[in-house]
Amino acid sequence: MDKKRRKILSTIAMCLGIFLVMLDTTIMNIALPAIQQGLKVNTSQLSWTLNVYTIIFASFTIPLSRLGEIFGRNRMYLFGLIGFGIGSLIAGMANSFTFLILGRAVSSIGAAILLPLANTIGISTWNVDQRFKVVAALGLTQGGAAAIGPTLGGLITDTLSWHWIFLINIPIVILAVALSLISLSINSETNVHVKIDWWGSIFSMLALFFLTLGIIEGRNWQWTNIKTFGCFISSFIFIIVFLEIEKHVVSPMVNLRLFRVGAFVSSSVVGLLAQFFYIGVIVMMPTFFTRIQGKTEFNAALILLPMSIAVFCFGGLGSLLINKLGPRMIVFYGLVCLALSYYLLTVLNADKVINMSLATLICGIGFGIISGPVNVLAASDLEGDLLTASQSVITVFRQIGSVLGVSIFMSMLNNNLQNIKFKTPQNLSIAYLKMYKFWIPFLVLSLLLSLCFSKKQQYLNKLSK
Repeated sequence: MDKKRRKILSTIAMCLGIFLVMLDTTIMNIALPAIQQGLKVNTSQLSWTLNVYTIIFASFTIPLSRLGEIFGRNRMYLFGLIGFGIGSLIAGMANSFTFLILGRAVSSIGAAILLPLANTIGISTWNVDQRFKVVAALGLTQGGAAAIGPTLGGLITDTLSWHWIFLINIPIVILAVALSLISLSINSETNVHVKIDWWGSIFSMLALFFLTLGIIEGRNWQWTNIKTFGCFISSFIFIIVFLEIEKHVVSPMVNLRLFRVGAFVSSSVVGLLAQFFYIGVIVMMPTFFTRIQGKTEFNAALILLPMSIAVFCFGGLGSLLINKLGPRMIVFYGLVCLALSYYLLTVLNADKVINMSLATLICGIGFGIISGPVNVLAASDLEGDLLTASQSVITVFRQIGSVLGVSIFMSMLNNNLQNIKFKTPQNLSIAYLKMYKFWIPFLVLSLLLSLCFSKKQQYLNKLSK
């Protein structure tokens, strides 16, 4: 097999890995009522089918990505695919809540390997001046999975059963494994002969575990509760210890030189913010349409479908336009769209479907423009362990953005609802949409972040070196 064809096949294998992870994060939400009824669990228990995935994903991404650098990215990616497949099988065959949680936990470990390594392998396979093409493909895949997830989940749950939202992953895993074995150098892959930074791994996982646990449960425990406060204090202490370890260890889990790269730091911050503001719409608006406006889950999914399609299209388009517009303008346009979307959600008549579809469509455009290029911008011209670290760390940043989005928007909604004296449909609608008005000044201020990115000519000059 010639070299170019092998590169193309390996890129497809990486796209399938990303597709699996992103599909798994969107397809399950719409099936939650069916899962609750089928397994006879309460709402608090049900939430842990999502929480366990999020916490393990965030906690294990950095150390498992580093193990990929030590034992071989390709081997580790293959291990991630198999692990994700096993977890999907356990969850799909589950007839009890315990086995569902077990399956989700195993899947999340696989996902923590797949998402950063798929980006790393995909980006490193091609030359620096060709990276925007593969990132476009990866961005399209990510957006495509997000686009079809809710609709596919509703269709599968209605026609088959909720078990199949997990079992559908199995044939995709098999195909991805086959392509990986064909296109990736598994046996001849060179390893990095360094000691594993066990202490760094342990403290990074503890820091991220307590941070995500505190964010997730802060809404239920109350933000001023000693348990919430304890989680954040513990996370802060473990982060300090982790940083001290990384300064002195010979082979650190995360090379701290990464945080001296301006493009990486800027991309991480923008990626977190974009994820935060996107989650504020994609998670909150379905409940607004169903609970406040009385629409069915399927109709709610149809209203949001243009947004998902926009993420799919502009996730790839944004990556392709980096060389045309430059990183600064790409990020600026994305943030402008997010700000405009939040403004429209507060001023348009929410009872008209076309208004809500338009506002959320613009949100999808903004998120897609940013989410596609942000990984390649973070990678910049990095190589080796810095490239691997950039993809794992930015994945964690975006995951934290998601967790923050769910927790903060839900807390704001609960506070707004508690302040309503008369719960009329109009007042409930105002309580929902008032959240978006609060964030408009922050989004306008965030436009300044675009100045942290290179202009078009500076970016092209760097690529040509």
